[in-house]
Amino acid sequence: MTPSRLRPTLIALLAAALGITVFAVAMLISTQIGRWERRFDDETRLLASEVKNKLDTNEAVLAGFAAFLQAVDRSDTESARRYAAVATAAYPHIYMIEVARRLPVDEENAFTTAMRTAWRPDFTLKSFSELTGRPHSSHEHTKHTWPILFMYPALPESHEIYGLRLETVDYLAHSLALAHQNRKPVVSPVFELYEGGGAYILLQEINRPAQPTAASLNFFGSAMTAMLLIRTQALVPAQFRSGEAQAMQMSASLAAPAKPDSLLFRQAATETGKLDSALLPRFQRQIVIDSTTQPTQLIFERQLRWRELLSADLLTTLLVLAGALILIPWLTIRHYLALDRASLEHERSAYLATHDLLTDLPNRFLFIDRFEQAAQQWQRYGNAFALLLIDLDHFKVVNDRYGHAVGDQVLIVSAHRMKRELRAGDTVARQGGDEFVALIANLLEAEDAVKVGEKLLAAIAEPIETSAGSISLSCSIGIAICPSHGERLDVLLRHADQAMYQAKGSGRNAVSVYLSAGPVDAAR
Repeated sequence: MTPSRLRPTLIALLAAALGITVFAVAMLISTQIGRWERRFDDETRLLASEVKNKLDTNEAVLAGFAAFLQAVDRSDTESARRYAAVATAAYPHIYMIEVARRLPVDEENAFTTAMRTAWRPDFTLKSFSELTGRPHSSHEHTKHTWPILFMYPALPESHEIYGLRLETVDYLAHSLALAHQNRKPVVSPVFELYEGGGAYILLQEINRPAQPTAASLNFFGSAMTAMLLIRTQALVPAQFRSGEAQAMQMSASLAAPAKPDSLLFRQAATETGKLDSALLPRFQRQIVIDSTTQPTQLIFERQLRWRELLSADLLTTLLVLAGALILIPWLTIRHYLALDRASLEHERSAYLATHDLLTDLPNRFLFIDRFEQAAQQWQRYGNAFALLLIDLDHFKVVNDRYGHAVGDQVLIVSAHRMKRELRAGDTVARQGGDEFVALIANLLEAEDAVKVGEKLLAAIAEPIETSAGSISLSCSIGIAICPSHGERLDVLLRHADQAMYQAKGSGRNAVSVYLSAGPVDAAR
């Protein structure tokens, strides 16, 4: 090959090598990005699961505490403290357990006097505006008030909360009214705690039969509201608190009845570089926790970074590709003529490896590839297809009577006739011996496969001219359809084989379709 003719070839080869290398690099990076995205999905599911477990725990603890209050003595505050201590110790994210008693307004003075005598000398009923100095609108409830009487743990900074009228707290009034109407747990909007920090309350009204006034103090009364106070930061997954999720950004919002989409918390990710943001994807996922009482929306974001993407393995592979970019053109030109000759030999070898030498039909390996293509078309577009297992009837008699040379002639003619009767997109392959298998693609109805089978019956039934004279024979055909009779090749072949033996059992020269209850003869 002269230099003038070699130069365009060299340019083309260099361009091809460069294109392949760039494509390989792109595929490697794409694979790495896919791995990081799958890892991101796994992390978000784990983080969401941790938050959901805490929300479910809140519901369970509140339900248990409500049942406890219905059963405990009306003045047994010590048992209530022990119960609350066990619950908060087992579930540290529950900041406080509280109880507010429903009290008729006309009994306020007598109740205050009794509480000062039997419980706290400084007890008084107070509104939220008195406690905080913030103005408050008129009370929504006029006949009853809900003073807070029980808190665990009784923190010094929360001492002023005793006696606070719950209905005067602007961000709790609506939730309290919902709990009073529905008698089911209700979640409040997110708010700032008196002692600092964000929180929300899960509350449930509890009623029990009234009893005659006893000599001792009736502390809890017959109607009360049990409350779990949850610090929003306590819901942050442990990975963020330990610093393991610095690259992840996470925010959680609570869909409260009175104030939708209250922000529970937002954990920011560490800063990323400009090249990271410009060239690499930013993963985003939104997960909704469909909790009965605390519906929560979680939003996760993560900016992929080059230092994460370019692992040692990837860098090694990139160096290998760079070396290949230099070596491939040189080696290709050196062996250009040899490759040209080898190409023809390779094509011949590939053909022989995928086709039956006697009949020139596809062999099992090529048929498996065609089956996988048909299966992918079915999975993607819903295009059904059929397998036809074809067995020549009494072929052994032909071999025994006329010899294998004549038998081979019969096989070759039969193969050509079957190939002739099928469409270009269908495949018929030699399964082995006198058994063939056909794949009918894009099948609209099962009857279409039966019609193809009948055409094959007619084609095989035509006399075959051989060196020993004219020979007539028939075949038996079993049909299995994907997905009705299976989805895997081995299952469909087994079912088609059963249907084929059903055809032989019915007298041969027949087409039989497999059914779940057993193959059914579909021919004459």
